[in-house]
Amino acid sequence: MPKVETGTAARERFLSVYAAPHSATRGVGSISIRRGKEGRGGARARWGASAESLAVVGYVGPARVLDASLRGDALFLVIRRYGMGVEGTLSGEEGIDGRVLRFAATPWDFSGPWARRALERAAVHPATDGWKLDGDLGQGAGGYRFSLGLSSRGEPQSLSIRGGRDSREVIAVRYGPERNYQAGRIPSWIEWSFSGSVVTLKVEDHAPADARKIRFGTSIEPGWSIVSLDEPAGRSLVRWLLGLSQGETER
Repeated sequence: MPKVETGTAARERFLSVYAAPHSATRGVGSISIRRGKEGRGGARARWGASAESLAVVGYVGPARVLDASLRGDALFLVIRRYGMGVEGTLSGEEGIDGRVLRFAATPWDFSGPWARRALERAAVHPATDGWKLDGDLGQGAGGYRFSLGLSSRGEPQSLSIRGGRDSREVIAVRYGPERNYQAGRIPSWIEWSFSGSVVTLKVEDHAPADARKIRFGTSIEPGWSIVSLDEPAGRSLVRWLLGLSQGETER
């Protein structure tokens, strides 16, 4: 892609690629995880996304170890290895709401009308070898603010999502070089950093999908312990998975 001369042009290029309306998609990739002193790990992931809904399945070798789905604010997540999970409606008490969680989980997709509006009204500033867009995610998004770094060609380089006033950074994202997949151009890898944890996804496939075939749930097996988000244990589990403090809720 040729370089662009202004921040406005960089934003327009980004909007045309990452914020254009699209149908349901599916993807496959490999994940590596570093979580502080808890060591390293890896898994394979498959996901399907349609509008504000997202489903993710994780594998270690042939074993299916994770099922998760998000439909609006309705969260379902089970860690099969431990036979434990959580389900319920996100209320913000967990440190993040459904819309922001969906956005943070797929930070290459700005196609939601609210995300596109946030980009369109963001302030544009020159940055080293590119541009930076600073803004907020709008009403109903818990006061979250974002800072998106674009290259001189309008490609995504970095993203930070912060909570409300005086909050620590909730999550930081780095993007690899763009690659052209069946469902369009997205970064070839994405790295999330939060509270001492680093998760890297290497995207192998990103293709159109039939929304009717995306499965947003799984059967509950005997012996599993599924707690509700209405219970403190459920909120604590979500905070632990997101790398948030157990002692305080970040907003």
